[in-house]
Amino acid sequence: MIKETRLSPEMIDALEQAIREAVQERIDTDPDVADCYLRIIPDNWLVQVMYIEESNLTTPNRDVALLNLMYDLKDSYGGNEIWVLNDEAIHDLAESYKEMLEMDLCLN
Repeated sequence: MIKETRLSPEMIDALEQAIREAVQERIDTDPDVADCYLRIIPDNWLVQVMYIEESNLTTPNRDVALLNLMYDLKDSYGGNEIWVLNDEAIHDLAESYKEMLEMDLCLN
């Protein structure tokens, strides 16, 4: 059985905002984001940031590296890393959840 789910533009906007807030919170609390990943659980729309070890233990290769969702302006200004959200990447990630297919497979 195949079930198709389509999200409304409002739901996509809400997901995009949740992603933005989760990434910004991690930048604000722990700027060492090189080993952090973002997980979106569509069942309940949970957006969660975790370290690579936690990501690999539970669902390897499913999460998005935080580095893909931000820019580092360090080279522009020199000194420490200056993380800035990549709005286009965050928007594209949220949009990728616009249509989802759910399949139930029965193996005999």
